[in-house]
Amino acid sequence: MPMLYRFSSDVLQVDVDSETMLLNYASGKYFGLTGAVARVADNLRDGASIDEMACHIAGYYDVTEAAARDDLTRILIELQKAGLVISSET
Repeated sequence: MPMLYRFSSDVLQVDVDSETMLLNYASGKYFGLTGAVARVADNLRDGASIDEMACHIAGYYDVTEAAARDDLTRILIELQKAGLVISSET
């Protein structure tokens, strides 16, 4: 079963120009998403697998799905540590 990633229920998302700001109002931690990662904010709001997000990024930017998946994995770990993203099995 693929793992789905989504924003924590305590996260507020604000889009400013080309940046997506995430704030966990329970903990006060925040994170700014720019570039390709900001493009998956909608995926994270609705819940998506890393493969779905990597496909989305590869379809928009000139990168392979494997490269996008590697970057997303690293970023999702950071977002989970900050309590901004949670994961669950489908």
